[in-house]
Amino acid sequence: MSDPEVARSYLQYFYPKIAAIADLSTLQQQNAQALRPNLKLFSADVVFRCRLKGEQEQHFHFCLLFEHKSEPDEYVAVQIGLYIFLLLREQAKAKNQPLEPVLPLLFYNGKAAWQPKTVHELFKSHPAYEVLQPYMPDFRFLIEDAHRLPPEELLKLGLSYFRSTMLSMALRHKQDLIFEHIEVIFEGAKNSDQVLSVITYILGVAERSPRQFLKQLENTEFKTKPNVMSTLEQLLEMGRKEGLEKGLEKGLDKGIYKNRVFNLLKAAIRFPKLSKEELSDFTELDLPVVTTFLSVKTQKDTTALKKHILEDLLTDIPVSSVEEEKLTKLIEQLL
Repeated sequence: MSDPEVARSYLQYFYPKIAAIADLSTLQQQNAQALRPNLKLFSADVVFRCRLKGEQEQHFHFCLLFEHKSEPDEYVAVQIGLYIFLLLREQAKAKNQPLEPVLPLLFYNGKAAWQPKTVHELFKSHPAYEVLQPYMPDFRFLIEDAHRLPPEELLKLGLSYFRSTMLSMALRHKQDLIFEHIEVIFEGAKNSDQVLSVITYILGVAERSPRQFLKQLENTEFKTKPNVMSTLEQLLEMGRKEGLEKGLEKGLDKGIYKNRVFNLLKAAIRFPKLSKEELSDFTELDLPVVTTFLSVKTQKDTTALKKHILEDLLTDIPVSSVEEEKLTKLIEQLL
């Protein structure tokens, strides 16, 4: 969403009244991290600044905040309010310049239906709310929910990277439909960077390992398939090399790493209620490794899980016939 083309299309599609007063040719992304160097950056948030149409000196800001969570965030109003006031504070530091409006745009892509609470609604149950309410900050949201965007409406959009990104996000929780629309999704990605972005997004939300994704693509026909397959294979090879280098940097030899993978299975069997963070800490495996493992596990497919462990987690690490038999038993016990 930091792509100016996507940001312009986003405003025109969802907020035509705002787009009508904006000179979108002047759209510029701002450095959000510079606003709050001492605070943890919400990495999915993007801040833009744009000139008002017909006005040389008048600008306004808008914050695109992407809540990409499995569950709604009850306190998102605090996050959005922080951005609004940080932007206004930075403007106020510049003497003799009028303040520029800040519009909060919230884009939600979770599975559950969600209507975020305003600051006032967060305090509705407070015993002194009636007295304190006039003195509390308040603002409304401009919110869109990707999960409720009908794919048939998005398909009416012209060929563009915006259409590709919107379809990918709208179908996040409908994995089979992603592959049904795979050609349409990738045909809007005009260059290798955009193809890589779409692949990375789909891999990040898909309940499949990269290997399974590659196999499914091999069985799907679409025009841009050679470019997509090439990019994905390069990504997998890069991941393998980086993973091995990272392991070596940490002083892990292959035997220790293999033991940790087996311990992951044992821990998941003995302590089924452990969170992915706890499993990562307990086994000393990186969180993305544990997250992908748990994602493949949810398919309840013994063959798929064994293949993921041998081909993705233990790539280039020899596994003896005795170890493979032990692995099979652990997987069966886990599932």
